[in-house]
Amino acid sequence: MITLREVTAADKPRITEISSQIWDGEDYVPDVLDDWLADPSGEVIVAIVDGKLISFARRSYLLPGYVWLEGARTDPAYRNSGAAQEISRYFLESARSEGADTIGLSTYIDNEASIHIIEKNGFHKVASYVYLEAGRDAPIRREGQSSSRVCEVTPEDAISFIRNSKFLRAAHGHFPNGWKFYPFERDPELVLSKMEHVLGIKEEGKLTGLLCLAGSLRRDGECTIAFIDGQSDAVEDLLRHTLHLASAAHHVAIMVPRSNEATPEALPILQQIGFTAWNEFDPDVFVYEREICKSS
Repeated sequence: MITLREVTAADKPRITEISSQIWDGEDYVPDVLDDWLADPSGEVIVAIVDGKLISFARRSYLLPGYVWLEGARTDPAYRNSGAAQEISRYFLESARSEGADTIGLSTYIDNEASIHIIEKNGFHKVASYVYLEAGRDAPIRREGQSSSRVCEVTPEDAISFIRNSKFLRAAHGHFPNGWKFYPFERDPELVLSKMEHVLGIKEEGKLTGLLCLAGSLRRDGECTIAFIDGQSDAVEDLLRHTLHLASAAHHVAIMVPRSNEATPEALPILQQIGFTAWNEFDPDVFVYEREICKSS
């Protein structure tokens, strides 16, 4: 029998043990677990079988009415136990009772078991991304250079640029921040307020390129570029300027949307200057959503 309950501080060692078996021990959950426990606006639920914690996941609100699921993990020895599905069902019912209208999540292409559960629970793929990174030893990391062309951009100008960008069109309206993806038009100002820097290049008073830097989402010094688009020369200048700013970071990462409708100018440039991909520059990170039907 599966029992669900809220996480406690005493669960940390077991959660860390399960996470150590994910992504060759490189799972991000141990880095953010203390933040999750301290966040009153989020909820972490664990599944117990025969007194043993076998699965867990977290939900929070990215924006009003928009629930986000993340960090779903199950001990490999209990993968077919149904625990992950029970937690998902609990979160769905909680979101419905609170009046949320949509629930979203992201996953990696290799998580076939998770994708099966996600789709079985009525989620539909709404956006696809290519995950790119440049580690500390990547040659491009030594080519960062401050550019006098780069300036801070006002939220008003940035929102206008993003709305008309290939990036947002390819992302079907979703704005990435690490492994979270915000439906931009729900609250553009709130989405941009989460950025550490909003940088641009202007020619004759008009923006020709824009880059949003989310900063570090992990304690190992990851620098995350949330958005980049524009003319090729502006995109390359913005990238090299950001690499200069991030010279002390362990690695620099970015999610670039890719769809049949549009491909941002940044994708071939990132490939050309030396960013690496996990999946041959094909989409490997997927965003899923499910609309929440209100109870009658």
